[in-house]
Amino acid sequence: MKHSPEFNDIIMSLDELISACGQERQWVIELIEENIIEYDVPEREQFTGYQLTTVRRASRLSRDFEASVPAIGLILELLDEIEQLRQIKRQFDMQAPVIEVTIDPSK
Repeated sequence: MKHSPEFNDIIMSLDELISACGQERQWVIELIEENIIEYDVPEREQFTGYQLTTVRRASRLSRDFEASVPAIGLILELLDEIEQLRQIKRQFDMQAPVIEVTIDPSK
């Protein structure tokens, strides 16, 4: 998924990310180990608002569906693919010509 510019202006450490999402440290580390989130600034081990949004989404999936961390990764991946397909469909719908068909009931 593309990073939105408005989420990239927030820079936080791992501890700040954990505090902001309200989850246990080990759970967030598992998200990193499963490549669900990654350091946006790897050399300084920092995250942006984009990762915070992802962690909060993952937290809701964990809470609402009691999903494991690997399952959360799969769910998020599938949700991203659905959104990409919807964007492609919207683009296609805007480009596709509209064909009107009139049916003559007397025939």
